[in-house]
Amino acid sequence: MDRITVVYAATRPDARETAGKVREYLEARGIQNSIMSLAEFDKIQTPPTEGVLMVLGGDGTMLRVARRITSSKLSVAGVNYGRAGYLCQIQPAELFQAMEQILNGDFQLDKILRLAVYLDGRYLGDVLNEVYISSKRPGRIIEYSITQEGLSLVDVADGLIVATPIGSTAYALSAGGPAVHEGVDAMVVVPLASMTNLRPMVMPSNVPLRVTVSKGEPQVLVDGHTYHELREGVVDVVKTANSLTFIRLKGQTLFSRRLRKRLYGRA
Repeated sequence: MDRITVVYAATRPDARETAGKVREYLEARGIQNSIMSLAEFDKIQTPPTEGVLMVLGGDGTMLRVARRITSSKLSVAGVNYGRAGYLCQIQPAELFQAMEQILNGDFQLDKILRLAVYLDGRYLGDVLNEVYISSKRPGRIIEYSITQEGLSLVDVADGLIVATPIGSTAYALSAGGPAVHEGVDAMVVVPLASMTNLRPMVMPSNVPLRVTVSKGEPQVLVDGHTYHELREGVVDVVKTANSLTFIRLKGQTLFSRRLRKRLYGRA
């Protein structure tokens, strides 16, 4: 392993303290490393494109890190210092054992589908979990259409979620959508409180899907952390070539772990 980059959530003292221990651990083994806070990672001009990136934080930290990753040659592992940890499979007590496995190459790689999002024709970025379209004014509905190849649907609802398979067990599942295995090449479309009784749908991800808001004051929330205004009301979503590569250690299964966490609150 040539180089390991560690990004930690500075707002979590335990993650910050562990980052220092990881630096000592790697330097003692002669492994090149770069240790930085999430805020520092956000500011670097060129994020890493190869090697291993370890995220010490919660799912929110992972989502913010993922938005700057553009290379599938970079392998990502998450250490859970958050509440849920759906995307961070390594527990803090297992960290150094997991690092031994990673340094020894004793792991598998999962290519995780992401969706490219375009707002009013402008490329916004790649999302790992979901895009949520709603009104800027709380309590107001939007009227919108969904088109994909020969499909054309019109709905009035509180909002609409377009999720990746890995995002299907996040907000989309809470809104009544299906849990989809991350190996399925699809996107999940989930209306919120549809007035036409439109139900959740699993759609092909390699065919562009367009959402056009015709009434309401629409906005888009990307991966739960960044709002964007929709001036023309058009959102295009399609599978991106920039998949995210997750490290999976022996005995770990991402889908069953996500599902157990959502249903039973434990991995």
